[in-house]
Amino acid sequence: MIKKLLIANRGEIVNRIIRTCNAMGISAVVVYSEADKEADYIARAAESYHIGPSAPVKSYLNTEALIGALLKSGADAVHPGYGFLSESAPFAEAVQKAGAKWIGPDPSILLNIESKCYCRVMADKMGVPVTPGTVGIIRGVDEIYETAEKVGLPILLKLDKGGGGKGIEEIDHFESRAVTQAVYESMQRIGLMAFACGDVYIEKEVIAPRHIEVQFIADNYGNIVCLGERECSIQRRYQKIIEESPSPVVSEADREKLYSYTEKIVRAIRYTGAGTIEFLRNSEGVFYFMEINARLQVEHPVSEMVTGLDLVEWQLRVANGEKLTVTQRDICLQGHAIECRIYAEDPKTFKPSPGIITRLEFPEAKNGRVRLEHAIWEGFRVSPFYDPMLCKLIVWGGDRKTCIANMREALGKLVIQGVSTNITTDIAITRNKNFAAGNFATNFLNSERVNIGLENYVVTISRQFGSLGRPIARKMAELLGVEYYDRNILEQVARSMNLPVPEMESGEVDAEYTKLRFPLETGAGEERERILEAQEKIILELAGKNSGIFVGRHADYILRNHANLFSIYIYAPRDVRRENCIKYLHMKPEDADKALDDEDEARQSYTMIYAEAYSQNLENKNISIDSSLFGSVEETAEVLVSMIRRKFNLA
Repeated sequence: MIKKLLIANRGEIVNRIIRTCNAMGISAVVVYSEADKEADYIARAAESYHIGPSAPVKSYLNTEALIGALLKSGADAVHPGYGFLSESAPFAEAVQKAGAKWIGPDPSILLNIESKCYCRVMADKMGVPVTPGTVGIIRGVDEIYETAEKVGLPILLKLDKGGGGKGIEEIDHFESRAVTQAVYESMQRIGLMAFACGDVYIEKEVIAPRHIEVQFIADNYGNIVCLGERECSIQRRYQKIIEESPSPVVSEADREKLYSYTEKIVRAIRYTGAGTIEFLRNSEGVFYFMEINARLQVEHPVSEMVTGLDLVEWQLRVANGEKLTVTQRDICLQGHAIECRIYAEDPKTFKPSPGIITRLEFPEAKNGRVRLEHAIWEGFRVSPFYDPMLCKLIVWGGDRKTCIANMREALGKLVIQGVSTNITTDIAITRNKNFAAGNFATNFLNSERVNIGLENYVVTISRQFGSLGRPIARKMAELLGVEYYDRNILEQVARSMNLPVPEMESGEVDAEYTKLRFPLETGAGEERERILEAQEKIILELAGKNSGIFVGRHADYILRNHANLFSIYIYAPRDVRRENCIKYLHMKPEDADKALDDEDEARQSYTMIYAEAYSQNLENKNISIDSSLFGSVEETAEVLVSMIRRKFNLA
């Protein structure tokens, strides 16, 4: 049995592997770069070795440094984790030449399956459907045009040895032969620089596919066991961010078919160890082979949660020459599991957010139903040198609905401050109606940009005085969980410019509105223009930062061209507005009448008459609503919020 294991990786996967080593009585050896010299797993390991500077090419991608650590430690096996050199045939061969076991398939197999075209050829020979296109690499631009003519546009140019979402170019139309040639040559250059291979092949683009993969483990005695499928369609830039098992669209018949495809391919290439076969499912339910991942996947915990097996343990046992002690009949998927990858990145742009974690709170693990894989702590410095993934949150539930609810609860208790993260995006996804219904594909983030917060929406409200428009708007903002902007915007502008805020004695719905503020636009001349220009700048800036509700005619006019706008006009009969003034603003009847008359007169002399005209033109509104029809502020707000949710497909 393996006695000492060197883990040739960094981050959360190191802690994950150490945990299994401890359970199996194996000594763990870790390596670290300069950036990781304070990593928490250094203290957990039996031995640790510094392997170089922070740059991956000089440390975690440095075969010489890693083999040096292997020899110094005397470890008898190497686990490569995922990423870095985990699928490198030369590194696997170097490990074996150093006298240690490689936790993974044989280097010769790794060398073969580096080529996606080799895998496509093998799948095709086994009768496993592959995406239409070229089975092998192309030799020139002519084949691009010939393949497009045969399978139709759009097509994807893919690097034969690409990975991680890199090396993919979509062609949905042809501009000229010169442009096509330039694209093809650019792909080749990228391949040579990034993967030391410029070979390119073509796939017909499957529109709005689902990305579904099968986890398997194979021993050296011909035994193969599939451990369910994983749904990996929630992606950004071709990289997964949420995975789950089982898939909500895979039937038992589909599962048997996928298992059959997987077994055929695994036997054909004589693969041993843990691995994953990736498939694309089109809208008609047809599955196409895509590629093989010859390593432990980031998302492997969801398979462990629904099968009860430890994949790292079985990787080690197979590498040690043991037979699988489970058969396919033993595998029964129990419940549902979801994993959210938590990244240090801007939740809207997905740009990395390096920095120092200043506050960290984790959800409590509950009877194996909540699992967190990480290697971070308060004070942890997120390095710009590595992938920005901070941790993985995995939850289990008896069914998918329960699992989603459990994930949403766990995400709400996960606090990471000091750097930007995608936690809010993950929460929004779990609240999304289409996600909850299992109705999504790999284009999910693009098609659902507004309702998961990647794009803002704005609601503009103009109203008659006394129609309770403001309190309705405030309640709507509360129900939607978005920002609320009222005449405080105008005050902000005025005060920043040292301008007075005109006021008249009156009131609003509750005590905090003891004065009714008339618009600053009632000024005149150059000063008014300065105010309006500054106000427009602030309103557009606020609308660009977050989704929100804006009350007022000027905001209504300024935001009229916003890409995601819902515009509302709130009114009520005069007698109702009069009653509201008496009831809510505590006016005497004669004062209420005068206030309503004054308001009507003020509107007639309103200097922003074009905004007034736009605001009152019902053709510019998504809805005009009589606030007296629904009985209360709360009920009116709920009616309008339901319309907004329907408009933007909000949960």
